[in-house]
Amino acid sequence: MRGVRALAQLRNAYAAGHVSTSTLEARIALALTGDAEGAVWDLPRWWHRRTAPRALLVDGVERPLDTTARIGRSSSCDLVLADDSVSRRHAEIALRGGICVIRDLGSCNGTLVNGRAVQRARLRRGDELQLGETFIRVR
Repeated sequence: MRGVRALAQLRNAYAAGHVSTSTLEARIALALTGDAEGAVWDLPRWWHRRTAPRALLVDGVERPLDTTARIGRSSSCDLVLADDSVSRRHAEIALRGGICVIRDLGSCNGTLVNGRAVQRARLRRGDELQLGETFIRVR
C-alpha cells in the first residue's frame, strides 16, 4: 500500500514540476523495489502531510494526534497509560511539518517501534509502539 501511495506522490510531484523525468524514473524503480519511503523522503513537506500519522489506537480507542503528546503513567501526561511497566513520563510524540517523531524520555523499560528499541524514531502509519506492556498502533 505504501508503494501505491509513493507512486501517487511521485506522479503529483512530477506534474507540479518538483522532479525531473530521469529522477521520476529512478524513484519509481526505487518504490517498486520496496523502498517507498526512500523514493519520496525529500519531496516538499506538504506531500508528506497526506501520509502523516493522525491518531494513536490504544486499547481499541482512537486518540487524535495533534502537535505534541507526552505519554506515561502520570496524570500530567497527554496520554495516560494505566500500566505499571510504563514510566511516569515515558515518551513524547511530536508532529511537525507532516513528520511524526517519537522520543523516549529516559524510561526504565524503553520504547519499541515495530519491535526495535529506539531512543528517537520517525513514525509512519501502521507502525506499532510498545511502551512497557502496552501496545499502541499508529494510524
